[in-house]
Amino acid sequence: MKVLIPKLLVSSETLCIEAFDLGWKIISSLSNTQLIFWSNLKAFVQVVFDTEVLAVAASSKGQAYAKIREMISRLVEMSTTRTGVFNTVLSYCCQSWVLSTSDDTHISENPFLNAGEYSELLMEACIFGTVFRRDQRLIQDVHAFVENLGDKCAANVVTESTNRDEHYVRICVIKFLCLLDESNNLHKMFVEDIVTKLLDKDELVSKTRTRYYANSLQHRVKNRLWQTLLVLLPKLDQNFLTETLDKILQAGFENNQASVKYLIEWIIILILHKYPQFLSKFWDCFCYDEEKLKTSICTFLSVLSHFDIILQNTLEKKPVLKKALIVVLQWCFNHNFSVRLYALIALKKIWGMCKTLHVEEFEVLTPVIESSLHQVENMHGTGNAKRNWQRIQEHFFFATFHPLKDYSLETIFYTLPRLSELVEDEWISLCKFTRFTSIPLPSTYQWYHSRAELLDLKPSDWSQQDKGSNSVEMDNQTEWTDVQKKIIPWKNSIPDLDLELVFQDRAAKLGKSNSRLIVVASLIDKPTNLGGLCRTSEIFGASALVVGSLHYIHDKQFQQLSVSAEQWLPLLEVKPSQLVEYLQQKKMEGYTIIGVEQTAKSSDLTEYCFPEKSLLLLGNEHEGIPVNLIQLLDVCVEIPQRGIIRSLNVHVSGALLIWEYTRQQMIKQKQLK
Repeated sequence: MKVLIPKLLVSSETLCIEAFDLGWKIISSLSNTQLIFWSNLKAFVQVVFDTEVLAVAASSKGQAYAKIREMISRLVEMSTTRTGVFNTVLSYCCQSWVLSTSDDTHISENPFLNAGEYSELLMEACIFGTVFRRDQRLIQDVHAFVENLGDKCAANVVTESTNRDEHYVRICVIKFLCLLDESNNLHKMFVEDIVTKLLDKDELVSKTRTRYYANSLQHRVKNRLWQTLLVLLPKLDQNFLTETLDKILQAGFENNQASVKYLIEWIIILILHKYPQFLSKFWDCFCYDEEKLKTSICTFLSVLSHFDIILQNTLEKKPVLKKALIVVLQWCFNHNFSVRLYALIALKKIWGMCKTLHVEEFEVLTPVIESSLHQVENMHGTGNAKRNWQRIQEHFFFATFHPLKDYSLETIFYTLPRLSELVEDEWISLCKFTRFTSIPLPSTYQWYHSRAELLDLKPSDWSQQDKGSNSVEMDNQTEWTDVQKKIIPWKNSIPDLDLELVFQDRAAKLGKSNSRLIVVASLIDKPTNLGGLCRTSEIFGASALVVGSLHYIHDKQFQQLSVSAEQWLPLLEVKPSQLVEYLQQKKMEGYTIIGVEQTAKSSDLTEYCFPEKSLLLLGNEHEGIPVNLIQLLDVCVEIPQRGIIRSLNVHVSGALLIWEYTRQQMIKQKQLK
């Protein structure tokens, strides 16, 4: 087949396509047969992705070309449930393509041209990685463990090793990209094409309406994407960056998680260091109106905190320092506390450089700036302002990280994800790069190790998430008086009383205990879950149930589960976009905001003591609680589990916490008697 198909592609394309389909049918049918699946998959890949087959199909751009691209999509899809599939395909292709170093532009003579024709394979590899459920992860971990035992395990002697660790997909493509030579015109054009597509992908992901929270699939994709861009950055010349810098800077305005934010800032610093002529475009980023900037300006202020690196290749430093000082001073007076902190960090760096270079023009400002920095450094008290100033100064990105000395594969793929508290699944250790020998890097390759100073650090408790121009949470916010809509069936004409007094009055009239528990279910969108929560909340005497829309109460599925509970329980409408303001208001009223979520610092439900005034925030059925709301929580509580399934239904989780709150309050009331 491997010999015949390239010869038949031109004369009998339909027959070749039938052969591809038949081969795929066989592979699909064997997917659950461990003993023979991998050997058959390898044979299938060697036929369909043979260098000559790919070249002939790409040259005609006919049905065979479309079929091969379809096969790529199918294999990527299969790899989301069976790790190791994508590894087999990518490793074979990269080894075939990377060996060629010629500038020959004829696809049949230069296998590397296949990389450009089938670039979607490499694009998928750059961002590959599935967020498995707990039970799926357990299966994958067992497979990887058995495979790592080597010949000590009989199963590995019988079956062929496939490097099933899904990290090897990204390691393979990163090593492939590292081997490309920017002095080779074909390699240069390919790198520029990949960078353009990655930036377009980032823009597409940023515009999606999927919830974007820490360690979500969207967060991981953006992080992997910017890691790849950082690896490719040294291969980009000034002409190409002139065309693409606007897109890179625009990414700084988006609503980014901390790990993505650091990567974007690092790239901007390196570009400005190598090409200081781009500083004029960078200064333009500070000129947008405040509504567009919001707190995303912190990204660009963070770049200024490494201004000494940026100015290394600038001959006339004093005029640039003057511009930087003028820019940063205006942000020191911003109404947002986080923005002021970042501006002060940048001011401290820039002013230190001004003093070192003895910039005479700024002598008149010396008393003002010196006294301001002195006041910040020596502020009295133990409040949040002093603690946050200390924390941000000790943060690795400002205290230890060096954009040039720390540029390495280990920093990009292991150290930075660890320090920015990405989930451990995203840490790719250096030993995996060295262990993957299918594509060896030259012995002279310099970008391997992180500095010991950075490796020894532990994650900081300071983190800044930007709220850019498209931040969903900040859009369409209304005044507080428009947030709540009350339904109190037994009394339709209640004047503007305090809401809690209404709850207490309702409980007294019905002869029920006076609970101070508010259940917030605005993130839940399934009527069945909301109906069940409504019934549970009413039975255990919660003071109110908050939903994202009051239209749910007219849904038949809701009514079947609630069995008229909505008629006896106050319901409030607070849309997801209004939750930030609502939770802040409740905090001011003395409520403890409790999230039902699994986090690194979650409290065990069996050990947590509920305050009387408790607000219970429940997450979305699929996405959980978004990161901007987790930051507002006073505590996260998780339910201890012993099984394999990773989580309970949100209605069940809510019911367990509502009952535990009720049980604790009943015990307290008995003790008072």
